[in-house]
Formats: sequence, C-alpha cells, structure tokens
Amino acid sequence: MHLLALRISQYLGLRPDPVLKHWAVARIARSKSALSQESDAGLCSAIVEKFEKEGERASYADIAKKAWEAGRVRLATMLLDHESRAAEQVPLLLEMKQDKIALEKAVDSGDTDLVYHVLLRLQSALSPGDFFHLLDDSLTPALTPAVRLLQVYARENNRQLLRDFYYQDDRRVDAGTLYVEEAYATPLADDRAELLRLASKSFAEDKDAAFESKQAEDAARLLQMQAGYEAEADHRVALRGLSLSDTISALITHGLGKRAEALRSAFKVPDKRWWWLKLKALAAAKNWTALETFAKSKKSPIGYEPFVRHLLAVEQPGQAALYVPRCEARHRPDLYVECGLWGKAAEAAKERGDKSKLEEIRQRAPSGLAQREVEEVIRRAK
Repeated sequence: MHLLALRISQYLGLRPDPVLKHWAVARIARSKSALSQESDAGLCSAIVEKFEKEGERASYADIAKKAWEAGRVRLATMLLDHESRAAEQVPLLLEMKQDKIALEKAVDSGDTDLVYHVLLRLQSALSPGDFFHLLDDSLTPALTPAVRLLQVYARENNRQLLRDFYYQDDRRVDAGTLYVEEAYATPLADDRAELLRLASKSFAEDKDAAFESKQAEDAARLLQMQAGYEAEADHRVALRGLSLSDTISALITHGLGKRAEALRSAFKVPDKRWWWLKLKALAAAKNWTALETFAKSKKSPIGYEPFVRHLLAVEQPGQAALYVPRCEARHRPDLYVECGLWGKAAEAAKERGDKSKLEEIRQRAPSGLAQREVEEVIRRAK
C-alpha cells in the first residue's frame, strides 16, 4: 500500500521520504526472491527514477546500506553513486570494504578532514603493502591529493609511516631528504652522523642523486672527524655541527694547524679557499708571525692585496703595510695611503715615475708630518 501511504503523506503535508525509503527497501527485499531476477542496474534505475519523479532528495546511503545488508553489494555501490553527500557515502563504502572508491569519493568531496578520516581508517585496517598499493597515484592519478595529504600528516605525526611510504613507492631522493631533515633536527652528533649515512645510502640508490649522496657521506665523515679532534683537544674547542670552513678556521685559531691541514686534505679544499680561511683565522688569533710565515710559504693564489684589505678591515694598519710591497706596483701608492703611510705612498708613486699620482697624494695628504714627508719625496724626485 505504498502508493496510498505516499498520497496521504502528500495530502497531509508530511515529508514523503520515509514512505519512499520503505518502498525502496521492500523492493530490494522482494528482488531477492526466486520469482524476481531484477538486475542491479534495473533496480537502481527504478529507485532513483521514483525518487526524482516525486521530487524528493532522500538519503540514498540509507537505502544502499539496506541493499548491502541484503547481500546486494553492487546495487549498494550503484545507489551510493547517487548520494550527493560524501560524508554519507564514505563511511558505508568503508564498511563495505570498497576502500578505493571510498578514498576517491573523499578526494572528490574536497573535504580534507574526510580524506584524513579515510586514510587513517585504511592505514589501521590494511597491511602496509596493501595500503601503499592502494595509494599508488601512478595507477590512479585522481588519488594524488590524498597522497599529498598523507605526506603532510606523516611528516608531522608519523615519520616512520612516511619512510615506509617513500620506500614502497621507490622515492629514494625523498627518503634521503627526510633523513637529512631528521639529522639536523637532532642535537646528538652520533645520531646525526648515522642519519646522514642512511641519507647517503638512500640517495645512492638513485642514479641522478650521486651529488647528494656524496654530500651526505662527507657531512657524516666531517662529524666523525670533528668528534675525534674535540677529544684530542680535551674538549677545549667545540667543533661538532660546524661547517667545513668554520671547522678549519676554529682549528687554526686554536693552534691546531696540523688538524686543519688534515681536513683540507681529506675534503680536497681548493687552494684559494684554504688561503682565505687561513688568512682570516690567523688574523683573528693575532698570530702575526704565523701569518707572515704562511704568506712566504709559497706564492699566494689569491694575491697579497687580500692580506692588506683584511688586516685593514680588522684595524691592523701596521700589519697590513707589511704586505703592500708584495702587491702589484700600480696598487701600492693607494694601499699605503689606506694604511696611513703617506711618505711610503709617495715613494711608491715616485718609483713608478707616476707624477700625476704623486701630485694627487700631495694634495690629499693631511697637513703636518704626512704633508712634509710627501713634500720631501717630491723634492728629491726633481
């Protein structure tokens, strides 16, 4: 008597959807009998057509659940396709073990919380292999947003899950990058070194990440050498965590030059970089004798003007002046001026026969002793 009940509901102004639901469930129940072989597609079409004819937007999820309970899984899935509310679709799909469809529906809904709900439900219900296989967006590109959300969640809450995902999905560079992030997040040097070794190993499994692999390996090796040098120095100098350049500078500053040389050799530090580091470190330590010996050890690959400039920058004009004679002749007059040695600046200009520079120095020289020294050089030059 469903039609009569429907008309009475309409006449009384009551919502007719309870009647329509009851009719749909009864129709599904009757279709199980041997006398009715109604197909899933036909039955789904009849139910949807009836609801649309009566202008009602009932919850197809409720009817789908009854179909599923009646053993009509395919029919239930087809009915859920007509359910407009993803929050009603997804829980039943999960209950029906239609995991992939549930995840796709959650993604289509644009509801981030719903996607997370499905992901966490599946992660707890499935084996890691099945879970990651389901998320293979190379097979199902529509699931890419879910894969991204999983990575965001795992990065903040479950790093092991993220590592497992990268391993299962053959993302060696991503896995290596994760190890590097974790390495520099830990305060323990030994743990950091171990994580960097794991990063190096992971990078090495990708032929395009040879550079990253070498860098991670070198970083782990540097930590090991830093720990050894700290122990040798009775922990008077803190090295672990410093960059290679800062480690070399610290060793030189603390008088551990041989150890700095060992690092230079181990990591193939270029000559120019080495000379800059040693220049600055010896100047910082005010070890003028060692700096002069170093400057004379061989021809400087950076020249000698950097010695003058850096010593002036650290307010050591007297020391800076010692290196001016090693600089190019055309630069010496100006360098002596910067050192405050006006007489020597005039002498350098006179030796080059540069009368215009000599006159410039005379005009710039401050009155007093500096002026007299310059005038004396000019007098002797005539």
